Amino acid sequence: MNKYVTLAALVFCALSAQAQEPSDKLWHLLPYSKKGNSGIGLAEAQEMTKNKKSQTVIVAIADAGVDIDHPDLKNMLWINKDEIPDNNIDDDNNGYVDDVYGWNFCGDVTFDNMELTREYARLNSKYELKSTENSSDIEEYNRYLRIKEIYLKEQQEAKSTYELLEQMMAGINAFEENYGAEMTLNEVTGHKAQNRSEQIAKMVLLNNAKGAKESFDFKAIKSEIKKGYDQYDFMYNYGYNPIFNPREEKVGDDYTNATEQGYGNNKVYYGERFSNHGTHVAGIVAADGSNDFGTTGICQSCKIMSIRNVPEGDERDKDVANAIRYAVDNGAKIVNMSFGKGYAYRPEVVKEAIRYAEGKNVLLVHAAGNSSQNNDIEDNFPNDNGNEFNNWLEVGASSWQKKPNALAIFSNYGKKEVDLFAPGVAIYSTTPENNYEAFDGTSMASPVAAGVAAYVWSYYPNLSASQLKTLLIDSAIPIKGRNKIPGKRKKKRVKTISKSGAQINLPAALRAAEKLMK
Repeated sequence: MNKYVTLAALVFCALSAQAQEPSDKLWHLLPYSKKGNSGIGLAEAQEMTKNKKSQTVIVAIADAGVDIDHPDLKNMLWINKDEIPDNNIDDDNNGYVDDVYGWNFCGDVTFDNMELTREYARLNSKYELKSTENSSDIEEYNRYLRIKEIYLKEQQEAKSTYELLEQMMAGINAFEENYGAEMTLNEVTGHKAQNRSEQIAKMVLLNNAKGAKESFDFKAIKSEIKKGYDQYDFMYNYGYNPIFNPREEKVGDDYTNATEQGYGNNKVYYGERFSNHGTHVAGIVAADGSNDFGTTGICQSCKIMSIRNVPEGDERDKDVANAIRYAVDNGAKIVNMSFGKGYAYRPEVVKEAIRYAEGKNVLLVHAAGNSSQNNDIEDNFPNDNGNEFNNWLEVGASSWQKKPNALAIFSNYGKKEVDLFAPGVAIYSTTPENNYEAFDGTSMASPVAAGVAAYVWSYYPNLSASQLKTLLIDSAIPIKGRNKIPGKRKKKRVKTISKSGAQINLPAALRAAEKLMK
């Protein structure tokens, strides 16, 4: 999933504390409203089902790992009762040793390449010194030339941005050394820069101070810059580094064998940085609503299965396929997949796993992506191969704002490829080490939809995955009027850029399920 900020956005952005925010931090749970803060209607759904009995639905979070000790998640976890913890024996004979909470197909990999880099490295080794005349596979050779051009451009951009951010961080640290973290705006304004690093830092500090609604906050600005620096540090040194390959050492599988299973380990939490995303996603689906702190997940009758298949970098097709198969074989009814990429190495392996899940009546919910792109004309993997599968739900992100800003500015879209939208801006949920934070992304919209699907299925377990997908789409509430196309100023009716033109709604889905199951 493309989660990296541009330099312009980093340097000249308004900080989150200064930006417009929803009036309710759990706005995504509120009722549908044309006036903004348009959520899924959780309270109404709870009233509708208060006298009904639910069944447990296991939702697999195929992601970066989940903090299984988080106080808002620890009571909501799927536990493999057929496995005796820590005895180093595969007690249930499912091919995975001590898989108590799920499985980790990334092994000890934390950083990995972008798929573009891996494809460039693979094809470059075949075609670097060849010409069209000397290539036996002209189609693949032409693909190599396209990938090479894009890779070299993006790698250079990552390098130049990283070097600039490196200077920026040096300047920010110099300001802190001179004035302390509690420095005033007057001190920044009066500072005489001694070098380029300090000049850049001063420009950034003053620019962010201009739009501040509150007092100048050096710590907040530094924190945002540090996040950007960390991202581009990864991109330059790992993501776009064709020499870097942690797979053999830290996973130990035969990567050329796409059907291999059983590799990896049972460690489903990899610390605050590397499992931040997965922990947040898990909380959206099923954070404990029975306590009086933190947040509330959508589905209280759900159990979370943690499957780690996403490092910092692009997920690998083999791991995605195995994550789906593991979830299906171990009882998950829904698999949430808040990841994606623009290139694929073995997409057919993933398609086989999707078909396997389809045959086992398992619903796959996938984030459409955060590149403001039309998925009908630009690649975003994995996907349902042009509506080939009836158990695949593709989810874009809606905003808490009213029209013309009802859609998230970053969300991907597509009349053929994106089924519906779900809240995906400023979504408050669990983060590692007992924390909470609001994140943006179709990565958040997908678990909102998965939580809604799980809630409905828990009360109507006789629905098929195909029926559930269809009723979620058909019952979604149309997003009225002309709204801005994500990433553009142009406005269109949302139905022209997605299948349904609508936002998922839990009470409406429950009513549809009740009608269908009569």
